[in-house]
Amino acid sequence: MKDAPNDARAGAEAVAATLAAVAGELDALPDHRGARVHVLFAHLYRYTTARWLGALDGAVEAELAYRVIGRFYDLYASGVLVCRDAPLAEVPKPWRKYHRVARRLTLSSPIFLHLILVSLAARAHIRHDLGPAIHAAVSGLPEGPDRARQVEALLRSRASGEAFIAAARDFIAHFADHPSRWRRIWLRLYDRGIVGLRPIWLSTLQGWRQRSYAQTTKNIEPDQSGVAPYG
Repeated sequence: MKDAPNDARAGAEAVAATLAAVAGELDALPDHRGARVHVLFAHLYRYTTARWLGALDGAVEAELAYRVIGRFYDLYASGVLVCRDAPLAEVPKPWRKYHRVARRLTLSSPIFLHLILVSLAARAHIRHDLGPAIHAAVSGLPEGPDRARQVEALLRSRASGEAFIAAARDFIAHFADHPSRWRRIWLRLYDRGIVGLRPIWLSTLQGWRQRSYAQTTKNIEPDQSGVAPYG
């Protein structure tokens, strides 16, 4: 058991590497509707994971969070990557609105639609996927006060919200050198909104996290694979 946190950390770092590879694969797709455009959220997600990993050293909830990162990715893969060409009826319900919009867009679409798409993805993943990911990860920890402390710390974590905000700014910086002046203006405005509305963002993200887990523990039990299904 002594090496369990290190193993969990290694698994989380592997997810971060996988997300970078996924972003590269999506970016290489032809820019047809509903194809390459998925790279937008992939970049935000990989930056968020990297930022979250960087904030977890020494955190009370570190071991649980490392385990959550792996479960979280499984739900992203099943909700986005596996479903890119699936009929909407077969897409997990929380991700349908995202896919409905993505299938109308390319990377040449208006940037405000790209920002809407990324926002839809972030909400689906945090508000709906995170609860099942935490629930599944918690079941892998020994019962006791330490587990309860980790769950409480994770649900109330300010660091995870700060990681998302930093990642959103990383995402903006990634696309900041776009040749379109109009796009650069939109990105600067988006960046100012993230900074200026930071307290609201932090409160909203914490609310999504807590409601997602509360809903999961109330309504959903994990299946035998260890990943809770969607309701």
